[in-house]
Amino acid sequence: MKKSIILYGHDEANVTIRDILDSSAIKLTSAEKKAVRTLLSNYPSAGLGTVAGFASRAGVSVPTILRLVTKLGYAGYTAFQKDLIEEVSEQLNSPLSMLDTRRATAGTENTYVGIMHNLADALNQTAAAHRQQEFDAILDLLADERSNIYCLGGRFSAVLALRLWMHLSQLRPGVAVIENLSSRLFDRVADFNSQTTLVVFDYRRYQNDVIEFARLAHEARARIILFTDRWMSPISNFADQVLVSPIETLSPYDSKVVAFAQCEAIIASLVKRSPDKIRERLATIEALRQKGESQAYQTENRHDDKT
Repeated sequence: MKKSIILYGHDEANVTIRDILDSSAIKLTSAEKKAVRTLLSNYPSAGLGTVAGFASRAGVSVPTILRLVTKLGYAGYTAFQKDLIEEVSEQLNSPLSMLDTRRATAGTENTYVGIMHNLADALNQTAAAHRQQEFDAILDLLADERSNIYCLGGRFSAVLALRLWMHLSQLRPGVAVIENLSSRLFDRVADFNSQTTLVVFDYRRYQNDVIEFARLAHEARARIILFTDRWMSPISNFADQVLVSPIETLSPYDSKVVAFAQCEAIIASLVKRSPDKIRERLATIEALRQKGESQAYQTENRHDDKT
């Protein structure tokens, strides 16, 4: 069912139930807000059972749940649940399952041009949905040099974590990347505290070990910055800040172009905040590199002379 509520900065066809629940587009009673909190903290499972089960779990009446789904733009609970199930199905899509669907929607447009237009639209959508106050809160966490920052990604998003780490480590001290997550790397959480910030990338077909690492970090009082898609990683239930990006393209593989752009925007914004301080740090790094390369070259030449 097409939802009747329009959210600024969202393509109407792509608005999820969670988008509406997270917005201020609807006015709710205290009981309805209680139901929303239950659904968001157990999303989407709380809404996949019976209406009576949802009401019992939330500690509200069945009529409260029915009024809530009406305010969300649905004719009844069945229609609401149908969309919720479709969202779950979309979350679980694999490249194989998306191949035929996206081939059918690609049309006859030149693939190269179509992809470029598709990505440009995604970037424009994200820019339109930008909320500066939330973005500034992310910058505040990343600029705080009293904290240690760890970057973590999944199988396909690890490259994002690596790229962000490479840039952040040039701008400030105390930045690390967590690669090839294994049981041994969970030991790192022993050092986490309220002065730790975990930047985590988690997109659909969400990765259980990444989710559990983030959960343990949260329990250790670390601040969590999450990059995810519109279906929302489970990490969003306890993350301090969340950056959402569209990932759908004409390709069977989800795109991370917008997520890369978000990282670029973060780096550029941090540089703009403290240009002189960062310029000094970059000059120090460059001098160290030149000195290290020069000494390595001299050592190599001495070794060659002896042989």
